[in-house]
Amino acid sequence: MNEAEAIKKIQTGDMKAFEEIFEIYKNQAIRYAYLITNNKFTSEDIVQETFIKCYLKIKDLKKVEQFKSWLFKILTRTAWEYMKKDKDVFLVEDIFEKAKNEDMDKSLDSYIRNEESKMLHAEIDNLELKQKTVIVLYYFNGFTIKEIAKIMGCFEGTVKSRLHSARKNLKVALVNINSTESNSKKGCEVQCN
Repeated sequence: MNEAEAIKKIQTGDMKAFEEIFEIYKNQAIRYAYLITNNKFTSEDIVQETFIKCYLKIKDLKKVEQFKSWLFKILTRTAWEYMKKDKDVFLVEDIFEKAKNEDMDKSLDSYIRNEESKMLHAEIDNLELKQKTVIVLYYFNGFTIKEIAKIMGCFEGTVKSRLHSARKNLKVALVNINSTESNSKKGCEVQCN
């Protein structure tokens, strides 16, 4: 059964079709929620609540081919609600280790990549929530500008503006980190010699 048929069956109350759709999207939804919240357990709660809302509101979906964008709109709103409620509770973990879920070897190159990933993650985490959401949807989930606009309930121009601002903020922050580290190393070389 294809996705459109499954959605139509869900709209008639078919739980088996709902389970199929859940299996298709659960990993991507958990990954997305995790990249927004940085907390595995909260991400699972968000996804569970999202699929409950999805099941309860599925009859309101007019165009079944827009299911994915509709689902991620609900997921985004739910994640934002959790972020507002528990702003100080979220722990910072390595976004890239969790997103890729790969064992990295301990070579120098891997260590450097890991440190760069940590710096980038920290700066993504410092972005304003809507900029962070756009970055995660665009780069980690592969949504288009048009799809992100639907998910976030805003204009495509707003998405482009947020992406531009987020990239600019990340670039400035990373350049500042690199120049600070460079100055620290120079200071150490002078003191050490």
